[in-house]
Amino acid sequence: MLFVNFKTYEEATGSKAVELAKICEKMANQTGKKIILVVQAADIYRVSQAVKLDVFSQHADEADYGSNTGHIIIDALKQAGASGTILNHSENRILMAKIKAVVGKCKKKKFKVLVCAQNAEEVGEIAELNPDYVAYEPPELIGGDISVSTAKPEVIEESLKAAGKVPLIVGAGIKRMEDVRKSIEIGAKGVLVASGIVKAKDPEKALRDLAAGL
Repeated sequence: MLFVNFKTYEEATGSKAVELAKICEKMANQTGKKIILVVQAADIYRVSQAVKLDVFSQHADEADYGSNTGHIIIDALKQAGASGTILNHSENRILMAKIKAVVGKCKKKKFKVLVCAQNAEEVGEIAELNPDYVAYEPPELIGGDISVSTAKPEVIEESLKAAGKVPLIVGAGIKRMEDVRKSIEIGAKGVLVASGIVKAKDPEKALRDLAAGL
């Protein structure tokens, strides 16, 4: 599976988020591969109305209905059309106690959750919480031109062992079919990509190439 993180890139915000989502859906239909869109909370409704792909939020909080100004509650995300969320991305790190609380709330509300980790040890800690997915992303490679599968294949193997029964997703610097292929060969269930798709001159071609690696 391919998680496409729209981040807050201009190329993937507002109406442009819908345009990119439609390209992702076209490629998912053509390749038969599962593509999950990870979009800003403000774009969840418009994107989920435009395509039939799963849409994840880029963050969620453990707060419920009530006096919680500024918090992103799971019930609102579900009503907007999201089916899950990612947590603890390197660009939005949170404490382990909060991860535990949000994962527990997601499980209770039947809302899928992918939790990001920066190393194999953290993968193991997070896996004990039994999220739907755990993602290994070394922060120093995010947004770069060297992929995690090229720079740190041995840590992917360590993370795979640490994840146990929780499906492992890998990310950081994933831009080529070979990057995806190596990750899958090692044992990952999918990849998390962002700039390799969103910033590509031809997102459709980039998606087709990455999907081929799956």
